[in-house]
Amino acid sequence: MENHQKHAHNNEVLFFEHHAAAQSLNNFWTRLASTYGCIRVVLYQKTLMIKPHGFAKWLIHLLGLNLTHEIPVKNIRDVVGTGKWFSYGKVELRFETPAGEDQRIRLYLKKHKEFIDKTTNAINP
Repeated sequence: MENHQKHAHNNEVLFFEHHAAAQSLNNFWTRLASTYGCIRVVLYQKTLMIKPHGFAKWLIHLLGLNLTHEIPVKNIRDVVGTGKWFSYGKVELRFETPAGEDQRIRLYLKKHKEFIDKTTNAINP
Protein backbone atom coordinates (compact mmCIF):
# COMPACT_ATOMS: atom_id res chain seq x y z
CA MET A 1 0.00 0.00 0.00
CA GLU A 2 1.34 3.42 -0.93
CA ASN A 3 2.20 5.71 1.96
CA HIS A 4 -0.31 8.33 0.78
CA GLN A 5 -3.07 5.70 0.87
CA LYS A 6 -2.24 4.88 4.49
CA HIS A 7 -2.52 8.58 5.36
CA ALA A 8 -5.83 8.86 3.53
CA HIS A 9 -7.56 6.61 6.07
CA ASN A 10 -6.81 9.04 8.90
CA ASN A 11 -6.50 12.29 7.02
CA GLU A 12 -8.68 13.86 4.33
CA VAL A 13 -6.93 14.59 1.01
CA LEU A 14 -7.16 18.32 0.30
CA PHE A 15 -5.00 18.40 -2.86
CA PHE A 16 -3.42 15.82 -5.16
CA GLU A 17 -1.25 16.16 -8.24
CA HIS A 18 0.52 13.14 -9.67
CA HIS A 19 2.70 14.61 -12.46
CA ALA A 20 4.26 17.66 -10.83
CA ALA A 21 7.86 18.80 -11.04
CA ALA A 22 10.05 20.06 -8.20
CA GLN A 23 13.36 21.70 -7.49
CA SER A 24 14.98 21.83 -4.07
CA LEU A 25 16.41 25.24 -3.22
CA ASN A 26 18.58 23.67 -0.54
CA ASN A 27 21.97 24.28 -2.20
CA PHE A 28 23.71 24.85 -5.55
CA TRP A 29 23.65 21.13 -6.49
CA THR A 30 19.93 20.66 -5.83
CA ARG A 31 19.06 23.88 -7.68
CA LEU A 32 20.64 22.51 -10.87
CA ALA A 33 18.12 19.70 -11.19
CA SER A 34 14.41 19.61 -11.76
CA THR A 35 12.09 16.68 -12.24
CA TYR A 36 9.55 17.16 -15.01
CA GLY A 37 6.44 15.09 -14.25
CA CYS A 38 8.09 12.78 -11.71
CA ILE A 39 6.79 14.20 -8.43
CA ARG A 40 3.61 13.39 -6.55
CA VAL A 41 2.24 16.13 -4.27
CA VAL A 42 -0.46 15.26 -1.74
CA LEU A 43 -1.80 17.70 0.84
CA TYR A 44 -3.69 16.13 3.73
CA GLN A 45 -5.23 18.00 6.65
CA LYS A 46 -2.11 17.48 8.76
CA THR A 47 0.67 16.53 6.32
CA LEU A 48 2.12 17.60 2.97
CA MET A 49 3.85 14.80 1.08
CA ILE A 50 6.22 15.55 -1.80
CA LYS A 51 7.71 12.39 -3.28
CA PRO A 52 9.16 11.17 -6.56
CA HIS A 53 7.41 8.27 -8.26
CA GLY A 54 7.99 5.82 -11.03
CA PHE A 55 11.31 5.21 -12.71
CA ALA A 56 12.86 8.47 -11.48
CA LYS A 57 12.51 7.65 -7.76
CA TRP A 58 15.80 5.77 -7.51
CA LEU A 59 17.72 8.34 -9.60
CA ILE A 60 16.45 11.29 -7.58
CA HIS A 61 17.46 9.51 -4.38
CA LEU A 62 20.85 8.46 -5.80
CA LEU A 63 21.68 12.03 -6.85
CA GLY A 64 20.67 13.43 -3.46
CA LEU A 65 18.26 15.98 -4.93
CA ASN A 66 16.37 16.45 -1.64
CA LEU A 67 12.91 15.96 -3.17
CA THR A 68 11.33 13.52 -0.72
CA HIS A 69 9.47 15.28 2.07
CA GLU A 70 6.74 14.49 4.55
CA ILE A 71 6.02 17.87 6.11
CA PRO A 72 3.61 18.44 8.99
CA VAL A 73 1.27 21.26 7.96
CA LYS A 74 2.17 23.07 11.20
CA ASN A 75 5.78 23.28 9.90
CA ILE A 76 4.84 25.04 6.66
CA ARG A 77 5.87 28.68 6.97
CA ASP A 78 4.89 30.13 3.59
CA VAL A 79 3.53 29.23 0.15
CA VAL A 80 3.79 31.74 -2.69
CA GLY A 81 3.16 31.68 -6.42
CA THR A 82 6.27 32.87 -8.28
CA GLY A 83 5.19 32.82 -11.93
CA LYS A 84 4.68 30.38 -14.77
CA TRP A 85 6.80 27.82 -16.58
CA PHE A 86 5.08 26.62 -19.74
CA SER A 87 1.75 25.16 -18.58
CA TYR A 88 2.89 24.89 -14.96
CA GLY A 89 2.59 27.45 -12.19
CA LYS A 90 5.71 27.89 -10.05
CA VAL A 91 5.12 27.76 -6.30
CA GLU A 92 7.75 28.32 -3.64
CA LEU A 93 7.17 26.50 -0.38
CA ARG A 94 9.08 27.36 2.80
CA PHE A 95 8.98 24.95 5.74
CA GLU A 96 10.81 23.93 8.88
CA THR A 97 12.55 20.53 8.85
CA PRO A 98 12.35 18.15 11.84
CA ALA A 99 15.85 19.42 12.76
CA GLY A 100 14.47 22.97 12.98
CA GLU A 101 16.14 24.23 9.78
CA ASP A 102 14.43 26.55 7.33
CA GLN A 103 14.12 24.91 3.90
CA ARG A 104 12.61 25.89 0.54
CA ILE A 105 11.40 23.88 -2.40
CA ARG A 106 9.97 25.04 -5.72
CA LEU A 107 7.02 23.09 -7.08
CA TYR A 108 5.79 23.20 -10.67
CA LEU A 109 2.08 22.40 -10.61
CA LYS A 110 -0.72 22.39 -13.17
CA LYS A 111 -3.19 23.16 -10.36
CA HIS A 112 -0.93 25.73 -8.70
CA LYS A 113 -3.70 28.16 -7.66
CA GLU A 114 -5.66 25.37 -5.99
CA PHE A 115 -2.51 24.21 -4.17
CA ILE A 116 -1.74 27.72 -2.88
CA ASP A 117 -5.34 28.22 -1.70
CA LYS A 118 -5.64 24.81 -0.01
CA THR A 119 -2.21 25.06 1.63
CA THR A 120 -2.84 28.61 2.84
CA ASN A 121 -6.17 27.51 4.32
CA ALA A 122 -4.52 24.49 5.99
CA ILE A 123 -1.77 26.54 7.65
CA ASN A 124 -4.16 29.36 8.66
CA PRO A 125 -7.32 27.55 9.82
